[in-house]
Amino acid sequence: MEPNNTWQTFFDRHASQYMDEPFVKGTVMEVDFLVQHLQLAPDQRILDMGCGTGRHALELGRRGYQVTGVDLSEGMLAEARRVAQAEGLSSLTFEQADATRYTTPLPFDRAYCVCEGSLGLISTGNDPQVHDMAVLRNLYNALKPGGRLLITVLNAMRHIRHYQQADVDAGIFDPATLTERNTMATGQGENAVEVQVRERGFVIPELRLMLQVIGCEVEHIGGGTAGAWGIRPVDLDEYELLAIAQRPL
Repeated sequence: MEPNNTWQTFFDRHASQYMDEPFVKGTVMEVDFLVQHLQLAPDQRILDMGCGTGRHALELGRRGYQVTGVDLSEGMLAEARRVAQAEGLSSLTFEQADATRYTTPLPFDRAYCVCEGSLGLISTGNDPQVHDMAVLRNLYNALKPGGRLLITVLNAMRHIRHYQQADVDAGIFDPATLTERNTMATGQGENAVEVQVRERGFVIPELRLMLQVIGCEVEHIGGGTAGAWGIRPVDLDEYELLAIAQRPL
């Protein structure tokens, strides 16, 4: 599929470098957390929405779990498939799809969407609220009744404390949508690319309401920056929030 938004373009070019990012170093601990707090079992079908290079799905596959990883970027999925094939992880499946339009004929027992795995990654021209509600509804619809969901999203309280009125006037931060606008560059030589992107942050009351509107029972929302997941209050200046919810029986 040809890239249809700026994030897809960026990640297609960034895929080979993604596992060099500092925030990926906590994968084993994060998977331990997923196993415990999503109450994972080997006979369950698990959805990894916005799986990227598959770092969580691959680690779960090494432990015998069945995971379907979904991502917008074919470049990122190629990296995931390469590792899965090299390690003989036959319990893993990787699919290219847009999270805002994702459907599945066979629902999942558990789902997670972490490290801005589609939530909050807003392409040019997209409405942030419409985008993220579509992703959350598709996650809910992908779950069986009783299925559990874990997500992490950017913490907008950090943005609010960081940005000044001059940033609002310059269009860098939009307080009406809690989005920040950045230029991101990756790749080298002919593979180099520079794109304009928007990232949307969340505050806890809004995130709780969004999850409740789609039908979820919210179990917990608190701090959840990559590498420091936990069941704890949020620190105002940390990067991410973590939420655990359930589709009712």
